[in-house]
Amino acid sequence: MIDDIQSLSGKKVATQEEFFNTFNALHDKQKQIVLTSDRSPKHLEGLEERLVTRFSWGLTQTITPPDFETRIAILQSKTEHLGYNFQSDTLEYLAGQFDSNVRDLEGAINDITLIARVKKIKDITIDIAAEAIRARKQDVSQILVIPIDKIQNEVGNFYGVSVKEMKGSRRLQNIVLARQVAMYLSRELTDNSLPKIGKEFGGKDHTTVIHAHAKIKSLIDEDDNLRLEIESIKKKIK
Repeated sequence: MIDDIQSLSGKKVATQEEFFNTFNALHDKQKQIVLTSDRSPKHLEGLEERLVTRFSWGLTQTITPPDFETRIAILQSKTEHLGYNFQSDTLEYLAGQFDSNVRDLEGAINDITLIARVKKIKDITIDIAAEAIRARKQDVSQILVIPIDKIQNEVGNFYGVSVKEMKGSRRLQNIVLARQVAMYLSRELTDNSLPKIGKEFGGKDHTTVIHAHAKIKSLIDEDDNLRLEIESIKKKIK
């Protein structure tokens, strides 16, 4: 397994030649080769074409941080055998506070159960979860409390679409894309309910939010450029 294969870009010909030979030797022996990169093989620049071709031989899979539903599923799996009653709204709250990786979720659960054990309580409410998070994180900026209007503004600025247009019903391609991306991020980065998100977009029905989220999620898996655009917007939001 080789991490950050994009670091080969721009390296001397001799270095790429050595890796090419190593790759071929392993492949000829039917060894499994796992490469990771911050972009797909077709977007790797500064590499010999024969290397890029070989990187494209196998399965290419985009790995992204778990979405809101996946984070809830992870939390349910991690908490169901702990002997505490994690209420559904508590799990939704936690899923909305952390979007980076599973370790953050596990750390939050450990802190919550410690507080519950000390206080001798079984029902884990949002208040208990919030107390644990505050105690765990000295840097308040790490707690994700992102208003939907901030997401709308950043997405609008990126795509050159006004928030008013996003909240409207016009179906121009650039407006639809911005609207769907903003809905997608509102669901990914906040713990707001579907009706609440729909309301913030001019009173859209919750099924519209579900469709937008599913649409963008599907496009991200197919379009590296869109994935990079959304990652760029996320950085500006946070």
